Amino acid sequence: MASDVREMSAMKDTCRMILWLFFGLLPVLGSCSFRDMLDDYPVSGVRIRLDWKGVTDKLPETMRVVFYPKDARGRMVESYLPAEGGEVEVSPGKYAVVAYNFNTKSIQIRGDESYETIEAFTGHCTGLDVGEDMVWSPDPLYVVTLGEIEIRQSDVALPLVWKPEAVVNRYSFDIKVEGWDRISDIICHVSGLNGSYFIGNHACRLSEVPICVDTKRENGLLWGNFSSFALLKDVKTRADSPILLTLKIVKRDKTVQEIKVDITGVIETAPPSGGGEGEPDVGVSDSEIHIEVPIPEDKVVVDDLKPGTDEGDGGIGGDVDDWGDETDVELPVN
Repeated sequence: MASDVREMSAMKDTCRMILWLFFGLLPVLGSCSFRDMLDDYPVSGVRIRLDWKGVTDKLPETMRVVFYPKDARGRMVESYLPAEGGEVEVSPGKYAVVAYNFNTKSIQIRGDESYETIEAFTGHCTGLDVGEDMVWSPDPLYVVTLGEIEIRQSDVALPLVWKPEAVVNRYSFDIKVEGWDRISDIICHVSGLNGSYFIGNHACRLSEVPICVDTKRENGLLWGNFSSFALLKDVKTRADSPILLTLKIVKRDKTVQEIKVDITGVIETAPPSGGGEGEPDVGVSDSEIHIEVPIPEDKVVVDDLKPGTDEGDGGIGGDVDDWGDETDVELPVN
């Protein structure tokens, strides 16, 4: 009987030891499982440096970088870096990559779920009571695109040097105008230009509505500024879509004098794009390109007002004569 009691006691002790061992191993087993999970999703450092030499002297504040996976190993990674670059953690695999300056005033991004569809565009003009459907000119846009890059697992960050390219051209012009005293308002826009840019595919889409031109009067001239995404020389629709500059002069008698000028030739023959002296061509020109608008007789003459128009009617009215040749006097339009 005593022997049976001792055997039962020994069995209980053995069970306790097994239970202690089991519960004691749980944290170890858990840590192994967690470590195995991390090994299934390793990351490697990618150290990015952006080379702006010959591109622009006005660096953007922030660059958005997106890694799009091209195989099952990779995962989409998005990061925001200063203009000089920085380090990003990326899972090993093959990727397509885009980078562009982020948080501009007029440019918006859509289709960023894939490398093929990410697109920069500008929204419709708001706050302008001109009765015209127009879109804003794009701000300067600098992009980097890589069709394929392989990230391998490593304890050492992979160094990458990228050179952004400018994909927006900025233009200015000046036109001599006679008859300022007859003008109440001026609306100016350009049609036939690119309205969006597919960052990954280096492709443009023609704008469905005209691009707004900023105008002002300075030194007796009408000055205009506008911009568009980089023109592609192989766009087949270019011949069917001339680039037209439209001036709508709203006179004080409330009539509108409209002038359309084909500027396709001066846009397409604008100075070649490229970097600074000794630098290879990179994207389009970062500086403003001044164009000569082919106005007949090199000036616009505002038609006479209808007989009986009150000198004080509408807009800037008779006070326009007080302008003289002052500079930096803006017309009440955008």
